[in-house]
Amino acid sequence: MMRAASKNKIPTKIITIIIVLMLLWAPTALAEQEMEKGYYTVYEEGTNKKIFSTARVVSIGDQYLNEQNILYEIVKVSGNKAYAKFKEEVDIEQALELPESQVTSEIFQDKQDTLKTSGEKKEKVVAIYHTHSDESYIPTDGKASIPYKGGIFKVGSALKTALEKKGIKVIQSYQPHDPHDSMAYQRSRRTATELLKNVPDAIIDIHRDGVPAEEYQGQVKGQTIAKMQLVVGRQNPQLNTIDNFAKQIKATADKKYPGLIKGIFYGKGGFNQDLYPRSILIEAGTYTNSRYKAQDGANILADVIATTLYGEDYEKEIDLSGRKTTEVPKEGSNTFKTLLWVIGLIIVGFGGYMLISTGGINELSAKLKSFSSRKSTLNEKKKDNDNE
Repeated sequence: MMRAASKNKIPTKIITIIIVLMLLWAPTALAEQEMEKGYYTVYEEGTNKKIFSTARVVSIGDQYLNEQNILYEIVKVSGNKAYAKFKEEVDIEQALELPESQVTSEIFQDKQDTLKTSGEKKEKVVAIYHTHSDESYIPTDGKASIPYKGGIFKVGSALKTALEKKGIKVIQSYQPHDPHDSMAYQRSRRTATELLKNVPDAIIDIHRDGVPAEEYQGQVKGQTIAKMQLVVGRQNPQLNTIDNFAKQIKATADKKYPGLIKGIFYGKGGFNQDLYPRSILIEAGTYTNSRYKAQDGANILADVIATTLYGEDYEKEIDLSGRKTTEVPKEGSNTFKTLLWVIGLIIVGFGGYMLISTGGINELSAKLKSFSSRKSTLNEKKKDNDNE
């Protein structure tokens, strides 16, 4: 009996390994969790000036780049309040001078190698999914949470439609990952991995926040919208690459649509951003905003994403269906000016050739007079023949 009992006993080493793994996983899972009730408000240390609010769990070491590109670092958390110190003012446009991705995943590289071998051109592809698939907007959806089919899917669809109008293929997953708990990112990781088989140029996880409406209310070029916030995971081997990509998105938005991006939150956690070098989590407004305003913000964001990934001329490409190439604004007038310039060069070149071949300006003038005289004589003879 004693021997039988010893056979069923789990070895101490295995128990130790399980405990270590749980301890390693727990901080990340808790960091990726959101508050069930309420939210954190972060203040500047010393001045008590409000910096931002978030329903995400905040930790010491988290950072926040605000709308004016001032970077703060959280140094104290007390209840639902946190305090951050000024770190630096960021020249965000520097991100535009760096490569979007300094680290390329194996699946992306394999696809690129295949395309080079076959001579094919890679199509523009963006992937969208929703880790918190229950998230909704009270003013339009009636509830803050609708399990398995939250209003957040419609915000993703708005971004999808806007990108497709710009000639970009978009693959949106409607796979739910409920319940809304600390394991949601583990479940959505499978969805993200599946989407990456399509080798997208970027993969976007769309959420909404859980703070008061005014935190996200804004205007862009006179249009009232729900602002967007970017989230970057600090526990990520590709942190520098993801950070650069997020800053590129914000820098592009700051130039084209000031006020669209309210900031970048650098939170403790991974958010599945270790999977791909161009991953980003986007908070599209908050649960107390109208979903329609979040969709309006997503429509504008589509142009920002397209410009970040493919450049200002992302719409200028050959239309394989036989229709003419998409025109870039003011391109037609520039083409006309170029044509006139070329014609002018031809005229000047022909004149120079005639000048050289005839031996000088006097000789050229004499030949032109002679040509004019002969032409006049021929015209008179033609008139006489017509009269006869």
